[in-house]
Amino acid sequence: MIYYFSGTGNTRYVAMCLANVLDERVVSIFDKGVSDVPMTDDQIGFVVPVYSWGVSPVVEGFIKSLGKEFWRNVRKDGVRVWCVMTCGDEVALAPEMLESWLARYDVCLESVWSVIMPNNYVLLPGFDVDPADVEARKLVEAPLRIKEIAAGISGKKRGIYVTRGSMPRLKTRLVYPVFKKWGIIRSLWHSTDACVGCGRCASVCPCGNISMKEGRPVWGDDCMSCLRCYHSCPERAVAYGSFTRGKGQYLFPERDIPVLK
Repeated sequence: MIYYFSGTGNTRYVAMCLANVLDERVVSIFDKGVSDVPMTDDQIGFVVPVYSWGVSPVVEGFIKSLGKEFWRNVRKDGVRVWCVMTCGDEVALAPEMLESWLARYDVCLESVWSVIMPNNYVLLPGFDVDPADVEARKLVEAPLRIKEIAAGISGKKRGIYVTRGSMPRLKTRLVYPVFKKWGIIRSLWHSTDACVGCGRCASVCPCGNISMKEGRPVWGDDCMSCLRCYHSCPERAVAYGSFTRGKGQYLFPERDIPVLK
């Protein structure tokens, strides 16, 4: 079983590729009733994005939602647990963050891997999407990395095989808390005067957090700042305070990049 969480499509692509190569089931953590699906597989994979050098809190919430009995059975049955993290450039200490969440249930990660994908984070100063040439290069290199990871998982390789980057402790311990404080403020999301009321932002929100009222989007309290609404808006009318002003958009080009078999 592969559980994944994806906002703009990068992580979904990696999860689908791994599912096909490893012949595994794959489900989004937002699929209805997914936490009630009984575990019958011999391995669990988490494919998740790195947000500001940490793992999104929504992943921690999902791990909790699976319940103590689920994790007790994972231990009892010797189910392998691994993770693949997608990142714009580096993961810092994000693997240790996930390890600590699973350690609460006495579950160990067999391996952690990272795949560099195009940047999509735009909610803090200094963060923007990649230039077109960098985006294209990352999309070309990603399938090779995914094949390498699939081979390692099949071979039951143990360890952490990620791009950590410089000063990983500083980034995860200092910048990630800033993201949690300022990067998930529901009240900062709004639509500008460019909004035409098409409702696309509401329709693509993976957690159903956006509703349309009087022809304009309204964000609820369950936002996880996955940025799907921002990057999907055809009028570029979705904004997060003033942080997103003048910044670019990115969605994974699913029509152009085939899923690995």
